Amino acid sequence: MAGLLALAAMAAQAFQVASLSPQGEVARVRQMVLKFDEAATGFGDARADAPVDLRCADGSVPKGAGRWLNERTWVFDFEEDLPPGVRCSVHVKPGLKSSQGADFSGPDRFSFSTGGPFVQAVLPYAGNPVDEEQYFALRLSGAASLASVQAHMWCAVDGLGERVAVRLIEGKERAVLLKAHSWDRDAAQNPLAFVTLACNRRLTPSAKLQLVFDKGVATPEGVVNTVQKRFAYAVREPFAASFSCERENAQSACLPIRPMTLTFTSPVPKKWLDGIRLVSEKESFKPVFDESSGSGPGGEQGLSSIRFSNLLPELTQFRLELPQDFKDESGRSLRNAATFPLKVSTAMLPPLAKFPASPFGVVERLAEPAGVALLPVTLRNVEASLQVKGFRAGQVSDLKPANDAQIIAWFQKVQTYDAASVARKAAAADLKAPAPKSIDKSDRKEVQTRMVSLLQGPP
Repeated sequence: MAGLLALAAMAAQAFQVASLSPQGEVARVRQMVLKFDEAATGFGDARADAPVDLRCADGSVPKGAGRWLNERTWVFDFEEDLPPGVRCSVHVKPGLKSSQGADFSGPDRFSFSTGGPFVQAVLPYAGNPVDEEQYFALRLSGAASLASVQAHMWCAVDGLGERVAVRLIEGKERAVLLKAHSWDRDAAQNPLAFVTLACNRRLTPSAKLQLVFDKGVATPEGVVNTVQKRFAYAVREPFAASFSCERENAQSACLPIRPMTLTFTSPVPKKWLDGIRLVSEKESFKPVFDESSGSGPGGEQGLSSIRFSNLLPELTQFRLELPQDFKDESGRSLRNAATFPLKVSTAMLPPLAKFPASPFGVVERLAEPAGVALLPVTLRNVEASLQVKGFRAGQVSDLKPANDAQIIAWFQKVQTYDAASVARKAAAADLKAPAPKSIDKSDRKEVQTRMVSLLQGPP
């Protein structure tokens, strides 16, 4: 019994490593953390001696600094991420004791390695649309042999039952690509840590693509990567153009008071956009550019859409004409070029009864000396049927707020209903008449303000 108690007392007083991280093969190492099972230094003594010897890369001392975080935890911060293929060993110093004087016991040697190269960054970023002949640039954790890159990287394309090999981009093309990504200076110091490549075949538009960095990519010394990494992309859509305009209904011609728009699936250079014309028998219209886009007069940035004037002749037939050999910024020809010149037409100007400004609703009763309060209304194509004869015949409503509180309440309500839509619950509380019924999912919770009348129903 006395012997068992003595052994138990010794176990209780054992001083050893509780944990060390990292251990084994770890791709990215920037810090080592060593924890003891009891206090190894005085509380708050961050400058106490290191409890271990840390050596990496053939016995060399790594660049960095060690410090005590607390009485049980010591860390070593490496100056930068350790490159691939580096092995480090950690030896507990002989004679190490706890702060209470207990001798160190248990395992006193540990090791870890950084394994083979891994991808730190890839451009373009995963998830972005890519070109049919896209160039990729990869920044690795360290040098990799080009032979292993070609052997263990490939492109996986949906619908294609085979791997697509990669080809390395070299020479001037590589230099331009690295400079465009601001990697040229770092690549000059460590060229094998930067890989530039492309899939070894033209990709199909709209296809899904994965760039695969597989197990087996190795350092020049032969230390291999053991983790596969995939980067997913979608190949951009074919270059196509689509026309749109606002209409009273799907069968109607375009409203002449709303712009006509031509939209492209990829940006088009200004020199091609300038040549687009909307032509009638009497006149020709040039496209209108958004000056803020940089592609107006003097701008060179490509655009993905153009529009024509907000006010076009009514009841007119047009031809939408594109320049010959119309191309996007990548030099791709238009997939649906055969649909141009495109025939479009404008309808008659729609009937209109419109107040002069928005939000309206406030009339100054004494604005005109000895006169009546007037709210002008613009009429178009309704004059014959409206038959406005005298003041009372053309009056919309005769609601008169009785006090300042009602005036303020109505003014606030007018501001609210100046929006395109309001919540159905709010409209139900404000309206004396039923709100229009919902006809689809988009208007179950809201109602368009132009479809309701605030003055219908009140006395």
